Amino acid sequence: MPIANSESEDRTFSREQFYEFVWSAPATKLAAELGCSDVMIGKVCLAYDVPKPYSGYWTKLACGKDVDKTPLPPRSEPELQRIVFHRHDAAHSPADESPADLRFDSDIMEALERARSLGPVKVNHSLQNPHKLVADAKTKHEHEAAVIKIPWLERTPQQRRRLEPTISINVSDACLGRALRLMDAFIKRLEAIGGGLVLDQNPQSKYAAETVVVIKGENVTKIRLREKNKQVRISDPNAKFDWDRNRTELVPTSILLFDDGPSSYHPPLAIDTRKKKIEEMLDDLVIELITRAGEQRIAQRIWQERERERRESERLRCEREAEIKRTQEELGKRQAAEQKRVDQLLQLAESWEKSKLIREFLEAIGDVYAAKSMAIPIDSEFARYLRWGFEQADRIDPLRHSPPSVLDEVVSESDLGDFSGSNSNSDSTA
Repeated sequence: MPIANSESEDRTFSREQFYEFVWSAPATKLAAELGCSDVMIGKVCLAYDVPKPYSGYWTKLACGKDVDKTPLPPRSEPELQRIVFHRHDAAHSPADESPADLRFDSDIMEALERARSLGPVKVNHSLQNPHKLVADAKTKHEHEAAVIKIPWLERTPQQRRRLEPTISINVSDACLGRALRLMDAFIKRLEAIGGGLVLDQNPQSKYAAETVVVIKGENVTKIRLREKNKQVRISDPNAKFDWDRNRTELVPTSILLFDDGPSSYHPPLAIDTRKKKIEEMLDDLVIELITRAGEQRIAQRIWQERERERRESERLRCEREAEIKRTQEELGKRQAAEQKRVDQLLQLAESWEKSKLIREFLEAIGDVYAAKSMAIPIDSEFARYLRWGFEQADRIDPLRHSPPSVLDEVVSESDLGDFSGSNSNSDSTA
């Protein structure tokens, strides 16, 4: 929930305005103006796809050199068009928190307020009433430390049995007590704000698992408490084997750190330094993890909204394509019907033209014949031919009545009568 009775100041930008703002001055100056950190400005630039000045840009600009601004890439998503920065005086740490924290869900805000109200995390000088996960880790570490000293063939079946995995603590015996107390205080604080640690079991092996920080149902990160080692070159010219004469060993340093992830490739979440031990960093670590959970929620909502828009866009696209297909099919049917009428018209015109051609031809023949004999006997073969020819012209002329023709006759089964019956009768008569 937002902090009650707190004065707030909002600073709203369009994406284009924020782009010009980011390129107007160094990030440290802009951060002071907005009441946040320069790191946060970088995070916002990344989230909203706004390019920020590259390394050396301000130095070159101060020296009077020509510099180019990275163009703002076009983005059409509605959620990227408005950027709001909040300044909350009562939050006490606006420079270390994302402007997005004011958009966190109520349970995340409650966890933040709870973490701030509980005060510093207290790490006891001795392990008292440890959390079950810590007790299991202690039991497993002691079991493995005792068994490793016994040769394999001399171990009992109970000693050879592998214990189920526990939370990730990888330290030397000298740092085990401190590591267990650190992890115990860390787990109890997480549970006090509505979180905790769970084991992510490897489906391929029941003896392998990773430790996951869960806050308000969000899997925030995989975490491991380990001891930093340093490489030490060892030379032993009297060693029996060549590989033992010059070798490198990892030597514990008593420096503890929390890994951010299942391996050591990411920068640590917290690490012992000369000025500050992890015990003093647990408060900030818990708040950082709660903030991550809130940012994950926001990222999930943005993803869900984009996915909803994508599905809606896909639905509209499918509907549009279906409508285009239906319209095309209807147009195709109408065009086919129209083409059929045109073809019929052309066919009638061609028939009419042919009938005219036949009549002209017959009249020309009659003129030639009459010129020779002066008269055409009505019963002559030539007269019958002319009458037949004019009948054929009338038959194909669409504008005249079509006289009967043998060409129009057909034979149907009914015209044949009971053909099989007549055959049977003739056979019996014979």
